[in-house]
Amino acid sequence: MQIRRAVTALSLTAALAGSGLVVAAGTAEAAAKGCYVTASSANLRSKASTSSTAVGVAYKGNKCSEKDYDYKGGYGWTKVKMTTGNAKGKTGWIRDDLLHTAAEDVHTCIPEDTSCHN
Repeated sequence: MQIRRAVTALSLTAALAGSGLVVAAGTAEAAAKGCYVTASSANLRSKASTSSTAVGVAYKGNKCSEKDYDYKGGYGWTKVKMTTGNAKGKTGWIRDDLLHTAAEDVHTCIPEDTSCHN
């Protein structure tokens, strides 16, 4: 889901740039790379797989920084470094459906979408 959002934002940005319009919102890469756990708990895994070794557990509200993305086994995965909580300082992979990431905060407003114009 994260990858699809980033690709959509990039596609819209390229299309609008070619039309001469200025895009106020950036891409996922331009957004802050912060994230936090939304599930009650989430395993921090050594690889982007539900069968890989858990290297820690993060709990709801624990903050992290995003390092990489992958899509495996039907899930989107984000490689994170935990910045708060009991797993602080640990790096590993967490399924995207258990996180809120910066990519979810990126919005691109296009002229045809009247809902995003004041």
